[in-house]
Formats: sequence, structure tokens, C-alpha cells
Amino acid sequence: MRQLLRIARTEVLEHRRQPWMIFILVASYTLWVLIFGAFFLILDWIATQPEVLQALNQQLGGFGVQLDAFMKLATSTFGSLMFTNLPLFVAFMSGTSVLHDRESGTMPFLMLAPLTRRRLLMGKLAGAMAIPLVLHLLFVGSSSLVLGRLSSLAPHAHKLGAAPAWWVAYLVGAPASAAFVGALGTVISALSRDIRTSMQYTSFFIGLLSLGIGFVLVDGISRGMSLQLGYAAACAIATALTLLFGAWLISKDVTVT
Repeated sequence: MRQLLRIARTEVLEHRRQPWMIFILVASYTLWVLIFGAFFLILDWIATQPEVLQALNQQLGGFGVQLDAFMKLATSTFGSLMFTNLPLFVAFMSGTSVLHDRESGTMPFLMLAPLTRRRLLMGKLAGAMAIPLVLHLLFVGSSSLVLGRLSSLAPHAHKLGAAPAWWVAYLVGAPASAAFVGALGTVISALSRDIRTSMQYTSFFIGLLSLGIGFVLVDGISRGMSLQLGYAAACAIATALTLLFGAWLISKDVTVT
């Protein structure tokens, strides 16, 4: 366990040497919070102005859209963007982990460390998840709890922290999704021979997965905790299998080298 934590700490230090990457992660969360926060605050103010509210309903009605349906779509979009940030960021951070060690010549030395190859990848995954997970807990938790108190969002507050299933998605489902996606990023890194290829494959697969992740974590909240727990368990199993495959890959790579 100590060696695993040492690998994770090394990965975190590597990421901290790239302050612009961390700045981009923080800026992404901040941007979405400011945009949707201002939007929801304006709608909350409109809800207290009968004449303005009536005019808004008429304008939306002209497009065949009801205000409640519009609010439902807005809260789902906000939740999906905030929840899928964590898997996306972990994917990008893990997408070069093995490749970096191979290019720098440190992979053979890591393979001689007194820990299994699966634990080696687990340490790299933990290191890739550390900073994005802290940002997820900070930004998603605080923004959802604040916006969930707005009276205009009361019918959709279950997607903003007012339901037990949301807390499961926030504390378990999103991190489990990130672990699976990060494991995939690690395997892609082991398969790739250059950073451009690794980032292209990572962006493609993670982009597809993020659609399903957002749907389950946000729109699945209304179906209760069982769906969220089952989804998290499936992600945990998929992560373990992916890491086993990745351990076999790096073993083959070092053998051939």
C-alpha cells in the first residue's frame, strides 16, 4: 500500500508541475457555475414578477415549449456538465501516464518496484484522480447546494442535492465513473506510441462514454439509490478488469522492449 501511495503522489506532483492544466480545470468548473448560476438566478427573479413571468411563458409558448420543461432541461444540462467534468479530466490526466514513463525511460525501473503491475496502474489512476476529485467535491457540491435552494428550482431540486440518490451519484457514482474512464485512459496510454494518438483515442472514447455517464448520474437520480449503487458497482468491476488488461499490456511492452 505504501508503494501504491508513493506512485500516486508522484503522479500528483507531475500534474502540479503543469499549472495551466489545473487552471483549465478550475476555469471550466467556474465558467459553468457562473453561466448557469446567473441564468437560474435571473429565472428565480422572473418567478417573482408576474408580468415578466407571463411574458416569458408566452414567448416560450410561441416555440411550443413550456417553462417547466425548459427548467427541467436546464437543470439536467447543468448536472450533466458538472458530473461529467470529473471523468473527462481524469481521462486526460491518465491518458499520458504510461506513455510518459515509456518515453522518459522510467518504465523498466517502475516494473522492478516491489509491487504488482496492477497496483502500479492503480497508483497511477489514484494520482490522476486526486486533483480532479477535489475540484469535483468542491465545485459540484457547493454550487448544487446553493442553487438547489432557489424557489424556482424546487420542482427539480432532486437533481441539485435534495435527494439521497443525488448524494450517491455525487460521492460514489461520479468517482466510480472517473475510475473506469481513468483506467481506460491508462490502457490507451499503454497502447499508444505518441501523445497525439493517445489524446485522439482518449477524446473519442471518453466523449462517447460521457453521454451515458451524464444520463445515468443525473436523469437516473429520479429512479432512486438502487440504480446509482448498481451503476457504481458496474463501474468498479469494469475498472478492475480494465486495470488487469492494462497490467498485461505493460508487461508485454517491457518484455518486447
